[in-house]
Amino acid sequence: MTTLLVAKILLTFIATVQGLAPMRADFNSTHATNPTWTSHARFHVVWQVLLQAGVSVTVLVLLWAFPSRLHTWIAAALVFNWTLTFFATVSSMSLFDGSLKDEGTGIRPFVFRVGSKKLEVDTNLFGAIVLGTLTMVAAVLLSITP
Repeated sequence: MTTLLVAKILLTFIATVQGLAPMRADFNSTHATNPTWTSHARFHVVWQVLLQAGVSVTVLVLLWAFPSRLHTWIAAALVFNWTLTFFATVSSMSLFDGSLKDEGTGIRPFVFRVGSKKLEVDTNLFGAIVLGTLTMVAAVLLSITP
């Protein structure tokens, strides 16, 4: 298997997760139909989720329907944009009183046991780290592809 093919498979996986996971996480009573949210906030979360799904479809089309080295790099940039904007939002949460999760609702954190200690990692943060790392691996593979 060539490094280009591995990179394209990684980017396909990342784009699929980025397109589908927010639908699973946000199209429910914790977000899109949450009665405590303003109707305008619910509008924006649905828009954001559908926008990301569209970007993910664009990535898949670039990778497989119109394959080229340039399109593969554009696809990588699009999936990296998700990671970049996630961490930009995390770093600016104090400006808009943001939070990675709502207390008592939403998705539970990942729990890791390290010896006798329990380590909880926010699901959004964990996902962003994993997908960001995979995106970097895909970019390295693209950069070493002849």
